[in-house]
Amino acid sequence: MNSPYVPISAGHRPEALPLEPGDADRWAVAGVPRWAGGGVLALVLCAGYSAVLAVIAVSGTGTPSCTDAAPCGTDWTAYGVMLLIPLAPYCVWRLPRAAAVLLPVVGVGGLLTALVDGTSFTAADQVVMALLTGLTALVWAGVLLRIRARSRQRELALRATGGLRALVPKQLPRSKQGLRRILIGAGLCLAGALVLLHGVLAERESADRARGAERLTAQVLGPDGDSRLRVRMPDGTVRSLPAAFPEEFRPGSEAGVLADGGWARLVAQPYDAMGQQMASLLFTVPGLAMITRGTLLHRRLRALRTDPQPVLRVLVSENEGPTVAVRTEEDPERVFLLYDRVRERAALLRGSSGNGIPWNRREAPRQAVLYGELYDGADIVVLTMAGKGKARVYGGTAVRGRRR
Repeated sequence: MNSPYVPISAGHRPEALPLEPGDADRWAVAGVPRWAGGGVLALVLCAGYSAVLAVIAVSGTGTPSCTDAAPCGTDWTAYGVMLLIPLAPYCVWRLPRAAAVLLPVVGVGGLLTALVDGTSFTAADQVVMALLTGLTALVWAGVLLRIRARSRQRELALRATGGLRALVPKQLPRSKQGLRRILIGAGLCLAGALVLLHGVLAERESADRARGAERLTAQVLGPDGDSRLRVRMPDGTVRSLPAAFPEEFRPGSEAGVLADGGWARLVAQPYDAMGQQMASLLFTVPGLAMITRGTLLHRRLRALRTDPQPVLRVLVSENEGPTVAVRTEEDPERVFLLYDRVRERAALLRGSSGNGIPWNRREAPRQAVLYGELYDGADIVVLTMAGKGKARVYGGTAVRGRRR
């Protein structure tokens, strides 16, 4: 061996096999290719979304034709679709198994909408939607490859353990990361629900008022800004009415109006809660993402605590940052794996306050035992020495391999 390392005392170390360099190489090679990484695929999907929005904006389509016979209004069915679309990039980034289910729904649904609804989409819109579906299929293939690579890494790591398992030391600090994410996500979802409730109540109030209103025919004078329409009422007064699409009404034409005293609205364009829907998405989408991520993290950490975990003996090298480099005992010069320390106070197994001694790159590696299944993105537990004969245990997350 080319360099020494600080061993774990026999009283603290569970029975575990050392990870061999060949096993480490095979584990790293089986990892997710760079192009199929969650961050890369999420950026590709977001770029596709941006291209579609740009083409639709340039084409100038997408505004519905609102008439007295077929009035517009709030499309509550579309809210569910709008909720899934921005969630997809996050799932690709953090939740590949959820993305494997969600992406086909988003891709096929968007394509069918563009092909069936020929009134709202031009030929260019339909082409770019078809291209987005193809891009979504490519991202979906990358997600499946990522899931397969993780499964292969898990199998190789389990094989390297020789079937040995051990319980995580009870002194492992209880991480509150999962709970914090769940609570913050619940707060965001509650805020989104309140905004959406405001839209529902406003729409209901407008509908109730319209039922008792008098129907009149007014003359259109023209738009009054981006969201209002000026009309001349039968009594000769001029009123400015809310209109989601004032450009739909030609000046000089007639438009149906429902009036009840000082309240009035167009028959063709009832109250539209799209503004509340958009505002709600700003809270609900990150809220759902945080709740899902927090729940999975909480379950993983709970499983690490309660069930015997696969164990492997390795070397770790830390510095003042959160990233930890992992090596094998037989090849301590090469880093094959990285992970981030969970931001919780590490526990010393022989009563002492403090986190041990600061480490830097110049110090010798320290022997460590990794608890948990190893694959890209995994959460693990690490047992190592902290100086003065004291062992310490802490959590690790965001496991990622480094190829030779």
